[in-house]
Amino acid sequence: MDLAQGAVMPPLKELDPNASPTARFGAELRKYRLAANLTQAQLADRIGYSKSRIGNVERGDENPTYELIELCEKALGLEGALLTHWPAISGKGMPNWFQQWPPIERKADQLITTAPLIVPGLVQTEEYARAIFEGEPHSTPQQVEEAVQARMERQAIFDRPTPPQFLAVVDEGILYRPVGDRSVTLRQLEHLITLAETEWFTVQLLPYEGLCTAVLVGSALLAQENGVPTAAYVESALLGRVVDKPHEIKRIVDRLERVRSAALPEYLSVQRIKERVATWS
Repeated sequence: MDLAQGAVMPPLKELDPNASPTARFGAELRKYRLAANLTQAQLADRIGYSKSRIGNVERGDENPTYELIELCEKALGLEGALLTHWPAISGKGMPNWFQQWPPIERKADQLITTAPLIVPGLVQTEEYARAIFEGEPHSTPQQVEEAVQARMERQAIFDRPTPPQFLAVVDEGILYRPVGDRSVTLRQLEHLITLAETEWFTVQLLPYEGLCTAVLVGSALLAQENGVPTAAYVESALLGRVVDKPHEIKRIVDRLERVRSAALPEYLSVQRIKERVATWS
């Protein structure tokens, strides 16, 4: 007996869509399958896969293939809603040397970053991120969109009931450096102001008069669990790498502390961002 005939179904297992990109996809697939009034077996029959395969994917126990996603899209009458998850699931929107980082990021309960040139990726708006990736030499439109979707997927960690605390120390230069165009940058600054009203996000502005050179070597993102630094991600113009050796992590922590000590407190930082927005508006 199927759903349409009123079968009594066992209670569905609770899904945690924030556990990973695969889990998020599984939760979305279940949502659209139920909206179409289909059982796992019925969907499996329509796309030529086994019921157990559909169950594994919905629970986040198995990565879907691109073909499976396409077939589900067609069977459920969707137009790209599931395919938007593919870059994050496959890692296609991320360089090979970055793919080690997102699992570390998802486990952290606190993230601290310094950003000398642009707004950190975890709090970028979609259009700001797109402008960043479009500026990469030799990037194709498809590569840009995959990278944007992968970056937006990373931000899902803040959708949890208890999101990680995120402290971003950004250079004052982000207030004056247009990314994309003036309106894109303006909306990004407004986004920072909105985020600063949440309990999980703190922004500190490093003013020019702070005379801090520690930020000039590049961006760094530190992950912590229960107050203990576990790993860091550092990036250069060509590539990035994950740092997990204790003596290297300590150097990152020391640099972050130096930058934070020269930065404005949050209330003055937000005030200065608001003043710049008012000027541009």
